[in-house]
Amino acid sequence: MQTKFMTAKEAAQLINDGDTVGLMGGGGGLMEATHMFEAVQERFLTTQSPRNLTVMHALGIGDKKTKGMNCFAHEGLVKRVIGGHWVWSPAMQQLALSNKIEAYILPGGVSSQLMREIGAGRPGLISHVGLGTVCDPR
Repeated sequence: MQTKFMTAKEAAQLINDGDTVGLMGGGGGLMEATHMFEAVQERFLTTQSPRNLTVMHALGIGDKKTKGMNCFAHEGLVKRVIGGHWVWSPAMQQLALSNKIEAYILPGGVSSQLMREIGAGRPGLISHVGLGTVCDPR
């Protein structure tokens, strides 16, 4: 089997307008694809593409300054965010609070399991976790 590598800039070119992007990391900059996030940001600021992304993350992604989800916090780059929590991303919080993006919250474990199900090609996930909390859409 041949292993293929590409730069973060090349990977960022693969993201199209309207795509859904899943981000992983541990919050506070741990295990985050910082160079990739920055490459997407640089591409958007230069070309205004990709646009209207849906971004999903299970845990807080960022450093409360410029890293992580903050790289995606530009009007037009993101249409909606589905996230576990937003503490590490004040710039993205501001877009949500200003109603410039759609913002949703799911429990971190449910988000992680949902991404696993999607990656495996399964139809979805049913969970009672989060019912009766701020995450409950009812």
